[in-house]
Amino acid sequence: MMRNKNLILLTLLSLIAACTPEFVPEEVLNAENNAVINPTEDPNGRKGEVLASFLSSNSEFTFSESAMSTSTFRVSFVTTAQNFDVFKWVFEGGTVSSTVASSTVASGTTTIEGNINDPDSESQVGVVVSYTEGFGRYDVTHAVANANSFDVNYNNDYVTYEYQDDLQVKREEFLDQVAVLTGWDNPEQGWFGPQSDGEASYATCENSIVGFYQALNGDESLALGLSKSFSNFGTRPKNLVFEYKLNFLVLPSVTESKKKISLGYTPVLTDNDDLNINPSELWYDDTYDVTEFRQVIIPLPLIPNFRLTFTKFPSVLNDQNQQRFPFTVCIRDIRIIPANE
Repeated sequence: MMRNKNLILLTLLSLIAACTPEFVPEEVLNAENNAVINPTEDPNGRKGEVLASFLSSNSEFTFSESAMSTSTFRVSFVTTAQNFDVFKWVFEGGTVSSTVASSTVASGTTTIEGNINDPDSESQVGVVVSYTEGFGRYDVTHAVANANSFDVNYNNDYVTYEYQDDLQVKREEFLDQVAVLTGWDNPEQGWFGPQSDGEASYATCENSIVGFYQALNGDESLALGLSKSFSNFGTRPKNLVFEYKLNFLVLPSVTESKKKISLGYTPVLTDNDDLNINPSELWYDDTYDVTEFRQVIIPLPLIPNFRLTFTKFPSVLNDQNQQRFPFTVCIRDIRIIPANE
């Protein structure tokens, strides 16, 4: 009887052992699931901790021309990792010289990999990457590994090329006194760019385009428009980003139901000037509580040619046709950036 019990016990232990998964260290599991690089498991390779660090030249670029053209720019990268045997670079949107034999290109992404002990690839621990698509944001990944360890350094949007407005406003009324500025159209002459010549000073609107509470002719009942055309911006998703705030001469004590400032968008679909398309309203603010700078992010339609228009509306007018609560508006840090896809 005892012998039968022992036999049954051994059988149960065998079944439990068969059903119990083999223990695999977490590090090995992570390595197997990692799609970028794995430990080499080379018995003669380096061992121990590795860190996939690197340095680069400037990787943030801006342009202020509203007629965008594709511009190639270059960024250099060099690893600062130690104690590794194999390495890999992954450059979204980037290309390298054809002399880099260890590089492959797929879907606009260049991958470079090599072994530090291989004379044919060791020089690629430092590489110069060209970006030919211009406007955009591009990821960079660097990975290193040795016999029993690895590290992957992911960098989303590490390389950027974006529109940064120069805040120049046309002052057509003063052709004989100051240089004509290219930039934002200012038909009512109620908007002013950042002042650098001492002619005017807006201490509370530093580095901003300022919309005054009246047109240059003193008419406080006019809505003041500020507009600019953009072309060749492609059809990839993009956002308009800016900061704004309001400065009241007399802060209202009650909420008025009149719009204060808005942003209009006009698509440019044809070269025919006879086709007049009214701007569509993308955004507006009719509150009184924006007395500190606030950032706005607005998705733009997927059209390469368009016109943006900021409009400052007057506040409620009194019997003398003057604004009851005159205010200025400050707009700064106007950018067009790629949206996350």
